[in-house]
Amino acid sequence: MPVCVSASVHASFKKLAFFSAAAGAFILAGCTSPTGGGANLAPLTSDFGQPAQTSKAPVNMSKVRNYKLFIAPIIGAPLEVVTPLSLRFDTIVKTQSIPLATTLTTNIATDADYILKGYFSNLTENNQTTVLYVWDVMDKQGNRVHRLQGQEKVSGKNGWSAVSATVMSKIADDTMTDYFRWVSANAQ
Repeated sequence: MPVCVSASVHASFKKLAFFSAAAGAFILAGCTSPTGGGANLAPLTSDFGQPAQTSKAPVNMSKVRNYKLFIAPIIGAPLEVVTPLSLRFDTIVKTQSIPLATTLTTNIATDADYILKGYFSNLTENNQTTVLYVWDVMDKQGNRVHRLQGQEKVSGKNGWSAVSATVMSKIADDTMTDYFRWVSANAQ
């Protein structure tokens, strides 16, 4: 069942039972201050393994704040695993003053400039669980314009029960850092 990843978005959709989240505390490491300074980050790759259109310049958070974001329900991970990710996302967008879209029509945020839609799965092998994640960055028409992806390995062969809140928070940090870099370098 899909789970919403933002408490701010959740408040707008209380009547939809599959949205759930809460608030937390975090300052996004490696991103910028509200004044727009930034950090140099490692290059992303595009959907085809080629370097994405990013520069080595710092993330321009002033530019990122010009684009309204909607974080769509996550597919593939249970609520108890997604909740720490949701907490971190909510805090990051609040701390970084990222405007969130609040309108949902047929699963697309119509007032968003960009939509993040996440897909999660896990693999267990040799007493280790690997969390695989993919985030489609979509435009307001629902067309994928970029893809963020990664994986985190944890000890344990219990699938989702082996995945800690710390791991999910790290995935949130990495996802938002990559999203900020992509928007800073590519948004028109």
